[in-house]
Amino acid sequence: MVNGFQNEQIFISNINGRTYKIQNLLLQDLLKELFPKIKDEDIVYAYKYGKYAKTDMVLEVNCKKKGISIKKGIKNSVHLEHVNKFLTRYWYLPRKFKNLFLKYIYADGTTNNTGLERLNAKEYIEKNYEDVYYIKQRLNKMKLKLLIRFLIIADIKYTVPVDAFIHGEYEDFIWATTDEVLEHLMNKDLNLKENGLSVSNLYIQSWNKNIKRNPKYEYCRHYFQVKWYNIYDDIIEIMNKRVENQQKNKKN
Repeated sequence: MVNGFQNEQIFISNINGRTYKIQNLLLQDLLKELFPKIKDEDIVYAYKYGKYAKTDMVLEVNCKKKGISIKKGIKNSVHLEHVNKFLTRYWYLPRKFKNLFLKYIYADGTTNNTGLERLNAKEYIEKNYEDVYYIKQRLNKMKLKLLIRFLIIADIKYTVPVDAFIHGEYEDFIWATTDEVLEHLMNKDLNLKENGLSVSNLYIQSWNKNIKRNPKYEYCRHYFQVKWYNIYDDIIEIMNKRVENQQKNKKN
């Protein structure tokens, strides 16, 4: 089984330098969506983008570039960030939120990783449900900003933003445009009954709580990661809606 990096390289090697008409049918559909004026003889270039960008692959046709995020499998991690950097960026958030968010990430009763007892995520949420509920409400008031930051635009200059998401492998994949993904995730209601800390269908958790205090992983406690567990189901739902809309338009 190929890993994520190998999967990206397979996409690039199969796409790069070939004309539109000889790309596989799945890719032709995506290219037509991203480059509406593309012609059969137009050459499609594909290449890897920067290491820290959200975009895994750039597709270029007639000097126009589109960024693609490529995922496969389950439990996809889509974002990793130092907790203090995140809170500095959103400096205007209430002090109560900042303190509770830090306590959630460290799960040791402190805001600075100095507590003696470390809890796993389930234990912390069970003991501090009202605090987690408050954090979740605050995060979802800035849902669009966070979705864009977690999924589309990396924190580096001159990056190509993500224009579409692919899930799967070159011969068998599903896709959705960024606009479709944002619309879909924005329409997901806040699930306050769900115990995890989520923004729409994205889940925020400590990168590694390092309960056993292994020095090798201690630095990980200062980072949180964002997981998109339901990416496959979400894109399938988006594609089904797209087909329904296309059928309605044909009838009209």
